[in-house]
Amino acid sequence: MIKIQVMQVPSILLDNDWELLLSMVATERRAGAARYVHQTDAYRSVLGEALARVTLADQIGGQAKEISFSRNAYGKPFLNEHADLPFNISHSGDWIVMISGGHGLVGIDVEQTNPIDLQIADRFFAPQENRYLISQPADTQVETFYRLWTLKESYIKAVGKGLSIPLDSFAILPNDQGNWHCEQDEAYRFHSERLDDGHMLAACSVGTALPTEYDVVTVQDVLQAIRK
Repeated sequence: MIKIQVMQVPSILLDNDWELLLSMVATERRAGAARYVHQTDAYRSVLGEALARVTLADQIGGQAKEISFSRNAYGKPFLNEHADLPFNISHSGDWIVMISGGHGLVGIDVEQTNPIDLQIADRFFAPQENRYLISQPADTQVETFYRLWTLKESYIKAVGKGLSIPLDSFAILPNDQGNWHCEQDEAYRFHSERLDDGHMLAACSVGTALPTEYDVVTVQDVLQAIRK
């Protein structure tokens, strides 16, 4: 069964909690966190890995700190000892999101829905998607843009080949029943929703049905799991 988790990024963490989180993540992650100008960026990075560690440790019956990750040639992470356990993580703005479980490829994306020049769609969207975008009411086009963008990103992340797959080489659109689908690969299933007024979430999987509800995880939940 596939699980989707969402966790809100705090504006501030207690020093002891932050040090505990840093102690859990890979050396490269700790070094990267120290280089961020904005502390919230460091929080997102470290909390994303911490969430992955406690979630995956629970699924395989291991210890969160002992989990080790590698990346494929395109940068998609996988578990060294359980490469067949699918998972994917994304973070943006106030949220970290994770998808895990099932028996096939999975991907997830979250984006902060800032104002944007919609002409960017001409560069990255397939012609069918552009036609769909401009067919929507003017006051919903920004939301539609981010819905399409996150759906496409979730697919790219599930396939695991990065931007070696051009974003305009495939189209994700609603079918007659209103369900999102990839016109070039009908094996994938999709889910799209707003997390809040400022963030859009999309998830993707091969074959396995996606949940229509997500689990809310707090930073305290993660810390409690680490301290066990």
